[in-house]
Amino acid sequence: MRELLLACLLAASACAQTAEFGSFTNSDDVGAPPLKGSAEFDASTGQYKIKGSGSDIWAKADQFHYVWREMSGNFAVTATAKFLTEGIGHRKAVIMLRKSLDTDSPFVQLAIHGDGTPSVQFRTTKADNTNTVDFPIEGPGTWKLKLVRQGSTITVWVAKDGAPLRELGHTANQLGSPVLVGLGVSSHTQEATTVVLFSDVSVEQLPGRN
Repeated sequence: MRELLLACLLAASACAQTAEFGSFTNSDDVGAPPLKGSAEFDASTGQYKIKGSGSDIWAKADQFHYVWREMSGNFAVTATAKFLTEGIGHRKAVIMLRKSLDTDSPFVQLAIHGDGTPSVQFRTTKADNTNTVDFPIEGPGTWKLKLVRQGSTITVWVAKDGAPLRELGHTANQLGSPVLVGLGVSSHTQEATTVVLFSDVSVEQLPGRN
């Protein structure tokens, strides 16, 4: 009886830990920003409220708040992002694939900036500079973001204020498997935080192997 009770308690604990961040398993700051970030998941609505600070996700090292899970193979991630706080135009809400939690880790991300600039950004090797492909500024709004990895190809889509998704393009990336897949927020400053509401979040494993 004691063994059965212990097993039930352990199972309940595992479920609670999994449910804490919905589709993801962990939440933490990357790069030790002086202002701590946080994440709240509302199971009743499926929404995430993520608060992040940090200098940026850029150059050779990053500072931001990250909510993630480990995945391999092919997958699709979709989320609708809305900035709840004012701030610097280059603050970011992102769907990110990251090799590790090291501040200079290789990564690739679909970002929407606070001023409404969609971008595909990536660091190919550890401690390398970040590269970016910026698209025209469309102004602040509510943005639906979608990122799909099939093999080494990453394809991204965006849509503003309820419009249909449109494909921005694709890129090749050799992050390999497993990778950390998740949502991130950076305020682009160490002196303030940015809060983003992510809704309609979907993380889907797709057929095939990386």
